[in-house]
Amino acid sequence: MIADNKLSLTRRRLLTGVGALAVLTTGSAASPVGQFQGRMPEHTPTQTPGGLVVFGDDGTDVAACVRALARIESMGGGTLMFRRGAYNWSSADLKALGHPGIAVPANCTIDGNGSIINITGSEHTFYVFSAVDVSKVTVADLTVIGNSMSNGYNNGAFMKFALSAAAKASIDTFTMDTVELQNFKAPWWVLVYNESPSNLEVQHVRINGLRGISRPGNSLDPAYRGANSAVINISSVASEPAEAARAIVRDAIVTGFYAEATHIKQGIIFNNNVHDSEIRDAVVHNAGLVGGHDDTGCYALQIYGANNRNIRITDPVLILPRDNGIYAVNGSGLVIRNATVHGQSSTIDGTLPKSALASNSVRDVVISGGTFSKNVTDLYLGIRGSEANVRVEGVQCAGASKAGILLQGASAGAGGVTITGARVAADSTAHALLSPNDTIHYVNDVHIADCNFATTSLTAVTVSASPTPARNWSFSNVTCTSRGTPFQANQFGGRMTIQGMRLVLSGGGTEGYSAFRCFGAGAMIVDGLTIAGQKVGSTMDTRGFVGSLTNIHGENSHTQPVPTSEGTVRPTFPGFPGARIQNLAPGVGTHREWQWQHGGWVETG
Repeated sequence: MIADNKLSLTRRRLLTGVGALAVLTTGSAASPVGQFQGRMPEHTPTQTPGGLVVFGDDGTDVAACVRALARIESMGGGTLMFRRGAYNWSSADLKALGHPGIAVPANCTIDGNGSIINITGSEHTFYVFSAVDVSKVTVADLTVIGNSMSNGYNNGAFMKFALSAAAKASIDTFTMDTVELQNFKAPWWVLVYNESPSNLEVQHVRINGLRGISRPGNSLDPAYRGANSAVINISSVASEPAEAARAIVRDAIVTGFYAEATHIKQGIIFNNNVHDSEIRDAVVHNAGLVGGHDDTGCYALQIYGANNRNIRITDPVLILPRDNGIYAVNGSGLVIRNATVHGQSSTIDGTLPKSALASNSVRDVVISGGTFSKNVTDLYLGIRGSEANVRVEGVQCAGASKAGILLQGASAGAGGVTITGARVAADSTAHALLSPNDTIHYVNDVHIADCNFATTSLTAVTVSASPTPARNWSFSNVTCTSRGTPFQANQFGGRMTIQGMRLVLSGGGTEGYSAFRCFGAGAMIVDGLTIAGQKVGSTMDTRGFVGSLTNIHGENSHTQPVPTSEGTVRPTFPGFPGARIQNLAPGVGTHREWQWQHGGWVETG
């Protein structure tokens, strides 16, 4: 061990109570109306008492650390400062301490001062450190290298900060600053946990600059979806919707997180009843690429379980996740801003949806900005409830192999989606926007505006509402580009309004395909449709169409509607009061117009 009496930058911050710790307590920026009430909670940690114990003066092993922390506890709190160096701690000694590992008292700062701890031997440990039912605990400026030994739930980890079922008061203020962890094999390397049977809370968690570096063999049961393998788990025992009022974890903020997650499954989990919390500037590489199998929960970031409220994910960079870059299910008040997700690879979505970003049955969602590239699916939007209030704004998607945006109902009668400013360019096998349907998966009340949907495949946008009619869809100022059918609402039985849609045929179109295919559509209002660049195929297929078509234009197009479409002959499909059909055949000099009057089509122009 190399002694170093100089104060590291982190040590100076911890001993003076200023610097990075003050920065970490700043609340989040103002949130969109309807997502958060005001700002994230602000919190300034109380300084620990002034006692100082130097680790290394009275031995360097596990027993010496236990003795040093007992001195801190006897003083009512203080700082345990490591002499900078490398320490070898026996896994047998840690195992002998039982489940708590090295117990950290209240009002305690462990300042590693840049030191390294190596866990030696092959014993199955529990936690290296634990802080249970105590407040004001900090661990900083430390690297810990595990021995990659764990045989299941709740062992083999680095640290636990928890409120037990027997606790009589809430706990608060847990800080990790500039800690690096390597080679742990555990369901989670750092656990923040509330298992109170009452309304006691865990509050004010700050994890800043944590690095997690996985190594071969670190994953627990790669083939089993129920086995977690994550660097951070912030969690509550309250896993049922009826338990929303108890065991809350509140105001947990993870900033500057970095993980090489190749040999585990996940980076960060927020699991059950986490409120008013944030993940900021997380970088996760390769979640589950080696440490998991397809469809086994390989997520870079996961918001999971019941009752999560007001979670914000800001500026994450997630590279090559297997199943999902971000997977969020249930709860409400989710905001994801400026996500970058590249290379999501799993194609298996029979058990859980797979995409760069999946919002599954979450209410009151804002997905704003972000760049998604070379994923199987970029955005999966699973909608539950009649007023889900899911908004997607200004996303950039490129190169998806299945779908740029996949929109499905997660329950019957679901609805409430707004997509604006999306720019989606899908690959040769993908839809840019896909909303398939069965008796459950249809979605109501969908409003799409100011978007570009393009693919190098045959069809850019497919919306289907058969066999259950969806209601209240609208497209406004939308451009769709493909090689065959840029837009189809096939067997769409509900009301749809289209205003200002432009359909572009790349390569001049494809024989046997129609630019605008609304076969069997009912109650559709089209006002302003331009078909551009079609040389082969047909402009429109509106057989069985019920609706109104006005302001239809051809631009550098030379084809006709299919023979049974409306054009220069009287429409054969039923109308409804106010419906109007204009001449749809490009290049036809004579203007003709039909209006539905008194139960039939009457030529009016």
